[in-house]
Amino acid sequence: MKKAFTLIELLVVIAIIAVLMGILMPALQRVKEQAREIRCRANLRQYGIVQNMYLNDSDSVYPNPWTCLVETEEPVSNYPEECRWHDPTYPPDGPLWPYMPDVGVNLCPTFNILADSHADEHTGHNPDIPVDPVYGYSMNAFLGGEKGKAKKLANVTRHHAEVFFFAEENMWTRPGCQYVLNDNALCGDGRDWFATFHSTNRSDLNSGTSNAVFVDGHVDEVRSALKKDPKDKSEMEYGAYEKYAWPLKAKP
Repeated sequence: MKKAFTLIELLVVIAIIAVLMGILMPALQRVKEQAREIRCRANLRQYGIVQNMYLNDSDSVYPNPWTCLVETEEPVSNYPEECRWHDPTYPPDGPLWPYMPDVGVNLCPTFNILADSHADEHTGHNPDIPVDPVYGYSMNAFLGGEKGKAKKLANVTRHHAEVFFFAEENMWTRPGCQYVLNDNALCGDGRDWFATFHSTNRSDLNSGTSNAVFVDGHVDEVRSALKKDPKDKSEMEYGAYEKYAWPLKAKP
């Protein structure tokens, strides 16, 4: 006569499996996020290569950050330019775009996932425009002549490993930050800030880090100068600037 499991034994086994799943699931989520972040950094390394290719063909002159990925922010009259990054109706056509090896390098996988629940939080969002992200990285505004007047690579007098070329921005506002991903330029003087959604958890997306590619081509994790408490300026340099935004040795 075969002996069957008792109800109590089955419940014990189910309870053990539930406990194991509770232990393993967070670990699996962390592994998935680590894989996504590795992909994000690989994307940004491609941006570093794109930078070199473009500068070689352009007498070492950087493109206009606001139109580096799109020829114009307003492809048709009265277009809500803040929505251009998630509208595939008007594909990117800026001067850097032809150098991109694959359209996939323009989106961080984590950013793409978060867009499903946060994209409509960005300023100036038009609900009639579909949320289908096309790109999610922004260029350092000061490399294109904004305030810092870098414009040419030779004008970047600060160490090239200390000045970012492209980085990530949040698509939602947070305390002390009302300017989010709404164009191709990241103005690191308090108008824009590095993203915060890496190395964190879903319960607090404002506590993490961002990834950035630097002028010398290396990719690194960076933390926004605007911390959870906007009064905390410990990560700032040169006054009110993001740590890696200013391109000159001389302080502004």
